[in-house]
Amino acid sequence: MIKIENLNISFKSEIIYNDFSLSVSKGEKVAIIGKSGKGKSTLLNLLAGFISDFKGNVQINGIQLNTENISEIRKQIAWLPQETALNFKTVKELFFAPFNFEINKKLKPSEKEISDIFRELELSTKLLNKKTKEISGGQKQRILLASCLLLNRPLLLIDEPTSALDDSIKMKVTDFILSKRNLTVISATHDEYWIKKSDTVIELK
Repeated sequence: MIKIENLNISFKSEIIYNDFSLSVSKGEKVAIIGKSGKGKSTLLNLLAGFISDFKGNVQINGIQLNTENISEIRKQIAWLPQETALNFKTVKELFFAPFNFEINKKLKPSEKEISDIFRELELSTKLLNKKTKEISGGQKQRILLASCLLLNRPLLLIDEPTSALDDSIKMKVTDFILSKRNLTVISATHDEYWIKKSDTVIELK
């Protein structure tokens, strides 16, 4: 699914990755851990196609990661960063935003699909009628996660997946995502339960 060989990334003369290699199989759940500034988010941004200045070989689903293939690469991934620049007045606009891109218009989910995944993430579909300022950070995080999952991409990249969730919900959301057999998940996280449930844990030092 993912192959990284001899990756080198530097920012302003600071070496972030030096000959880093990683292989991830289809359906594998990988947790990236480490202190802040060690390159966790950088790795996710690279795989999402937002970093072009790197050396090494990176492939996703057999597609070489480079500027020429970026459109094909993004058909393979759903990406949920820790902080999103998305700024919408209503929850409905927030939820449907990914499906407004030309590449995703045919993927717009049915009411049943929305209802089903909202139920799994302990959300009410009535939230879609609210303004974004009326919902909590945890609700927003799960709504964005629902959008990502409904894209049905083979690879989910997610930065701090449960950071805004209450303890009572964290475990259920974690189990739901990490139990998806054919979904490859790469996450940057500090959540001990998420780490425990992942197949592979990689510590960046």
